[in-house]
Amino acid sequence: MPFVPVENVALVEFRMEYDGQQVENTDYFAFPGPITGTQLTDLCTELRGWWAASYASVVVDQVTLREVVATDLTTATSGQASVAGGGETGDFLAVGMPGNVSYSVSFRTDFRGRSFRGRNYLVGIPVTQVTDISKVIPGYQTGVLAAYNAMFASATAQSVVWSVVSRFSGVDPVTHRPIPRVAGVPTPITSVILVDNVLDGMRRRLPGRGA
Repeated sequence: MPFVPVENVALVEFRMEYDGQQVENTDYFAFPGPITGTQLTDLCTELRGWWAASYASVVVDQVTLREVVATDLTTATSGQASVAGGGETGDFLAVGMPGNVSYSVSFRTDFRGRSFRGRNYLVGIPVTQVTDISKVIPGYQTGVLAAYNAMFASATAQSVVWSVVSRFSGVDPVTHRPIPRVAGVPTPITSVILVDNVLDGMRRRLPGRGA
């Protein structure tokens, strides 16, 4: 896919390891102006703290944070920074569900449509939080919502806006591939929701399938 610039927006990757697989979640943050290297590093440090204090509370201790990486998307050669995970692991002392089993968290904006919604997929869900084979219990949902709602405070602390970014619009009728935008469109996230309590699947997170 071609590079699509998104001015003054950073892509943040939470790079983790679980069951011998390298897995990640990604989020976007809009800055009020041109992004400096120091700002990228500070954002990584802030979000490592969010992971340790919030995300870790809903995943098992076999999930390890390897690093947090922030990339300025303004141009194809803009800056990047990373902060090591510092040995952070999940807080749940329980057996985790297989790596391909996930739970989806949906990010909403003030607009409808696929271009204005985002999501993350949790990894390392505790088996103790699952019922009826394929559903998470209400208390787990409460914890997940609290964890992700804490992201708003981390963004505010760094004077950035947690956002959904649309870099493609429509599908080419010939190639059937997404059509890249000339420039990506960031839209502020206004709420976090859980569509249901049903577990999801990510085949690429199975051992030997992904990184």
